[in-house]
Amino acid sequence: MEKIRWGIIGPGNIANNFADGLKGSYSGQLVSIASKSEDRRKTFGDKYDIHPDFRFDSYEDIINSEHIDAIYISTPHNLHAEWTIKAAGKGKHILCEKPGAINFNEGKKIIDVVREAGVFYMEGFMYRCHPQIPKLVEIIKKKMIGDVISIETSFGFDMGKTIRDHRLFDKNLAGGGILDVGLYPISFSRLIAGVAIGDKFSEPKFLDAEAKIGETGVDEIAHANLEFKNGIKAKVSTAIRETMKNNAIIIGSEGKIELPDPWMPGRDGGPYHAKIIINKNKNKSKNEETVDVKGPEHLFFFEGELASQCIAKEKTEPPHPAMTWEDTLGNLKALDIWRQKVNYKLPQDEK
Repeated sequence: MEKIRWGIIGPGNIANNFADGLKGSYSGQLVSIASKSEDRRKTFGDKYDIHPDFRFDSYEDIINSEHIDAIYISTPHNLHAEWTIKAAGKGKHILCEKPGAINFNEGKKIIDVVREAGVFYMEGFMYRCHPQIPKLVEIIKKKMIGDVISIETSFGFDMGKTIRDHRLFDKNLAGGGILDVGLYPISFSRLIAGVAIGDKFSEPKFLDAEAKIGETGVDEIAHANLEFKNGIKAKVSTAIRETMKNNAIIIGSEGKIELPDPWMPGRDGGPYHAKIIINKNKNKSKNEETVDVKGPEHLFFFEGELASQCIAKEKTEPPHPAMTWEDTLGNLKALDIWRQKVNYKLPQDEK
């Protein structure tokens, strides 16, 4: 089988991770990049041995190239929808970094376009493609901790200070914690709440939410309490100005599960070693079991390989628990509500 030929739009830090993951892929290979920065084109191109003819200074040129099958989009958030739609219009398959769009309305336009174009599209939640998550889903389905009662999860880091020209503090670039890393706890909670009741995911009702809006107008620290079907509750937290636990805890009627590192279960990209810690309550004594999920692969290998395989098999969306189109739209809708609750509005919300 010939490998799927990938091009990258926006070769920043996370694009390096994706490119590293593709190195080990059986089904995909990196052949091209596009960046408006000459330094980035040279540095990235040299690092990944990209032919000079396929180092484009124009995003238009890369999506028009007949030598590229699929595009990985890792630009700032505010450009995701525009270039996903343009790439799909040129018949390119797409893996777009999260968030796939700024809001639900943008996301709906994207899904309509990719469906009409008949191309593969996936929102790039790497952790959803990682072996840790199918194993966790299996544990929940087996009711190893009984019925799920509550979920608590966070993803937050501290930038140390306000950096006005950084994308995370720029409202015009859809900065802030909710849209950068808050979407991880939301997507995780929706997944677990859904699996717990026999669905692929579940949509939450927001009980309350709060946020610290910083001097540049973006959310710097945010929390929300949610409720799902069957009364399952979740607490989600995110930040760009506070270091959080960055873990996930699932409480059940017969015990609890902890994922110490659900989002990046591997130092420096890999090899990976994820731990799923299960505490069962039996006769008032706790029985602890640790499920080790480990291997030699780079963390981003799984996302790149899954997308490449789906494209090769002419599928238009990935299998659960990766982000299906409906899952992406549900997540965007939940993020919209969270931002509304804390009064964080963006220009795209007015369109």
